[in-house]
Amino acid sequence: MPRKLSLTAAAFGAACVAAIGVASATEVEPKLDDKVSLRKEMMHLTGASMGVMARIAKGEAEFDAGAVQGALRTMHAVSLGFADQFPEGSETAESEAGPKIWSDAAGFEAAVAKFIADTGAAVKLAPADAEGMKQAMGMVGANCKACHTDYRVKKD
Repeated sequence: MPRKLSLTAAAFGAACVAAIGVASATEVEPKLDDKVSLRKEMMHLTGASMGVMARIAKGEAEFDAGAVQGALRTMHAVSLGFADQFPEGSETAESEAGPKIWSDAAGFEAAVAKFIADTGAAVKLAPADAEGMKQAMGMVGANCKACHTDYRVKKD
């Protein structure tokens, strides 16, 4: 296995392991040889992680530092291999990946680099309370929103 692919698989594997506590109710069965399937699962893990923090932020769940740190670590692990899941030719109708990912590859790479930096910084914050979590969530969430605005197919 080439080094780049093994690092991607390792990052995704770490995300899956970390997500057991975050999204244990969902079955994560990505097809490692299918980039669309893999990136959908990566986004699912990221969404589930944001969901953990959103429930705390809304007061629907008590703050749990371990759950928050697990959510942030999951998102960071996903970020490390995310860009590799969008090779030329992986544009399909079954994906919400927008064509700008490939037409503006440099911009997309910069957005993913920001995702890596934001999630890494959020992990280092190690929020000890709901207010700290909201700060970390804001950093990561702003990045997610910007990337979805520019690089995701708009839903009706």
